[in-house]
Amino acid sequence: MKRTNGLFWGIFLLTLGVLFLARRAGWLDVDWHSLVNLWPVLLILAGVNLILERRGNPAAFITTVMLAVAVPTTLFGFFAHDRDRDGFHMRWNHDDDDNDRNYSDGDDDDSDDDNGNNDNEENYRSERDRRDADRTETSSTFVEPMSADTREAVLKLSGGAGRFIISDPTTELIKADTKQTVGSYSMSVDRDETTHIPTIELKPTEDKQNIDLKDGDYQNRVDVHLNTTPVWTMDVALGAGQGDLDLSAYAVRSLKLAVGAAELDLKLGAKADQSDVKLDVGAASVTVRVPKEVGCRIKKDGALNIEQLDDFTSVGGGEFVSPGYDAAKKKMLIRFDGGISKFKVVRY
Repeated sequence: MKRTNGLFWGIFLLTLGVLFLARRAGWLDVDWHSLVNLWPVLLILAGVNLILERRGNPAAFITTVMLAVAVPTTLFGFFAHDRDRDGFHMRWNHDDDDNDRNYSDGDDDDSDDDNGNNDNEENYRSERDRRDADRTETSSTFVEPMSADTREAVLKLSGGAGRFIISDPTTELIKADTKQTVGSYSMSVDRDETTHIPTIELKPTEDKQNIDLKDGDYQNRVDVHLNTTPVWTMDVALGAGQGDLDLSAYAVRSLKLAVGAAELDLKLGAKADQSDVKLDVGAASVTVRVPKEVGCRIKKDGALNIEQLDDFTSVGGGEFVSPGYDAAKKKMLIRFDGGISKFKVVRY
């Protein structure tokens, strides 16, 4: 196992270094966002690798090498659009790469080349102006009033690439602000005829949105504020980007959270007597903050996870418990199922 781990990390670092070098040298012209969308393949490959390793199958060597190349490539693609914003892409991310390089191809037919390059420059400027015109930021605010008889509520939140925030409470049942340059959001509220429990669904109006993160000007931000009175059941599904979910002020009975390639910071509270948290992540970095007064049990499953559970004790079978778990009056179960991810739990 140690030899396999050494092989994996050696190839991992080698691949990552080559990618950074090629990126800086301008050798790469890749649609990184499309590459990131292939992250479920890593889960399949990691699962096969885990099975082969535990059975002692020699084919595990091959799957380890494949993972060591695929993992850094996918992670590199996830963070590539941030580097594009810093200006590293300059020319090679645009469709007129070949035209730009024609400026230095030689001195033959200078007049023809100059005319062609001028036309290309005009076309580029025209396309850039069109993109800027289409990239108008739109903002929306959704509000649902709080009813005095509401003791329970359900929130269903979904989104693609962007930043998603749940923070300070509101006197309304929910207040959500959205800002985006592509597409729009919609919110619906359905109340059960018998229990009168409201189900709130906040999601993009289009299932598929054509987003070019290479432009660097794309924005998709959702800020959600909830009422602290109801006991909440939450179902959150996010794609790539960042999630800052501060649920410490809310009584959360159940939370299902699915994220793709994202950086997630989740803060949980001690408002509910029993909380059930299910995390299903792909290529993500996840930090979960849990109150010290809550007894916490963690059930972890995943092929290639970097875990940091410093204040927890392993009880075997991929399960961990916090100090004083059995005697705690309030308890929380966190089930973590991760692909290529970093998982950290902090008690505060």
